[in-house]
Amino acid sequence: MHLLLLKKWVKNSSLCGLTKYCRFYVDDTPIRVFKNKAKAGVGYPASHPMQIECSLWNGESWATDGGRSKIDWSRAPFRAEFQGFAVDGCVADPGSSSKSNSSSIRHCSSPDYWWNQNRFWTLNETEQIRYTKVRQTYMTYDYCADLSRFPTPPPECL
Repeated sequence: MHLLLLKKWVKNSSLCGLTKYCRFYVDDTPIRVFKNKAKAGVGYPASHPMQIECSLWNGESWATDGGRSKIDWSRAPFRAEFQGFAVDGCVADPGSSSKSNSSSIRHCSSPDYWWNQNRFWTLNETEQIRYTKVRQTYMTYDYCADLSRFPTPPPECL
């Protein structure tokens, strides 16, 4: 996925996983869109259950304007927390056999779920404007545009 580093603190975030693509939101603004390019060999979480994880790591040597923007370590310790966190999803039973789990996951692609409706397959006009503005204003590194590191962009970037 494209790496998006934000320079401002946000209060609310959300994640929406779809059959066609995953959209990541912060304060109702899309900050990342990951299209389903499984046919091109790009991994996509359509056939496996997903989980939500968070980590903090030091990427200042490469991910912050090529190492030009440094982390202010005097502001440590750094902390991440979630509050008011809710998930609207389709549950895959982790205790089931892989055959029935696969069936459960296929069920999650059903048009009965709101996220599988055509109108959610792309960003609407307002979301597209916000997404473009976020990328122009806050994006500090995009590995798809890092030709010194990836002379041939990864397939998810094409």
